[in-house]
Amino acid sequence: MSESDADLGAWAALSDGYGPAPCQRVARAWLRGLGANRGAPADVLVALFDTGNPLFLSFLYRADLPSGVLDAAVVHPAKAVRGTVAESGRLSPEQWSRMLASTTEPKIRDALAELAMEQAAHRDSGARVGVERAPDSDSRPPAGPAEIAAMAATVPDVATGHVSYAVWWIAALHGDADAMRQLAASPNRWIRRSVARARHLPPDVMELLAHDEDRIVRLFLTESCEDAPADVLLDVWSWWEGSFSFPGRPRNHPNFPRHDLLRFALDPEPRLRLLALADPASDAALVERFSRDPDAHVRSGAAGDPRLSPESAARLTADADQAVRGCARRNPALPPAALIRLLLDEHSAEDAAQNPAIPPVAMHRMIDLAAARL
Repeated sequence: MSESDADLGAWAALSDGYGPAPCQRVARAWLRGLGANRGAPADVLVALFDTGNPLFLSFLYRADLPSGVLDAAVVHPAKAVRGTVAESGRLSPEQWSRMLASTTEPKIRDALAELAMEQAAHRDSGARVGVERAPDSDSRPPAGPAEIAAMAATVPDVATGHVSYAVWWIAALHGDADAMRQLAASPNRWIRRSVARARHLPPDVMELLAHDEDRIVRLFLTESCEDAPADVLLDVWSWWEGSFSFPGRPRNHPNFPRHDLLRFALDPEPRLRLLALADPASDAALVERFSRDPDAHVRSGAAGDPRLSPESAARLTADADQAVRGCARRNPALPPAALIRLLLDEHSAEDAAQNPAIPPVAMHRMIDLAAARL
């Protein structure tokens, strides 16, 4: 029997119920991992609802859920499912209406209705990530250069390493080009950082802040400003690993370079070197080379690349670096036999359960086996 036939047989055994029953730790790891599996279809994710355990429902916060998952959650009979999806902040008004209509318990329905109103009020408030709230609803920003200068004089400076929110009244003036010019010239870091939180800036202000000596100013530009130039985005990428507040930035910024990245393949800075894999002209040979790079960041990029050879993917599951091992375990290039072994090991099961190469029928069987062990 060929290795391919053996792999198919292993999946079939698991799918048909003849595979080994997982221990409780592996069972829990499967349920957590499958919820984060970007290859899991809607019916697999909906099947996770039946665990009724909030520990295995956090995937409802995902922004990339397949169509139909939220619709199924809002009418599910389990309180844990409805409660989790309600708190996710991802429901449309129509989905809220359906959930409230299907909730028969008066106290729970009232609590859900209150939460729906709170979330709607927050959306309508215009609150922005990275910007402090105004003291009250009557607060107004200064008008004219003299008032702006007077207010700016009351803003304390901040230390270089202190990451702060944008001052509310400066954020309120983001649409005023002249105010931005006046404030961007301030020697006060907090004021310049607050200007950098603007969604758009005049070209001359952008040019000034793009060369600011304070790198947090430049960081804020890449996170908030749609006009941030490519050279600033590349510079920040070289030293900033990202945040939960601005997921994906600066890499997912519309101005981040998408071509001519192979020039970084030999760059001494690992994070810049890693960019070469994203160039459309990169190939599997580069992925293989990077799989043996001395830097863990670069190896991680190769470990998660689907162009990686199955042999190298299997090798990297035993890498000395935890992040590299995790990326390799989630790589669909991983040989099925190796993936199945990782699924049965409590130390690797959660990462392996996120591998999109797992057949949906096997995913369903994993849920059944795991649920029986809870």
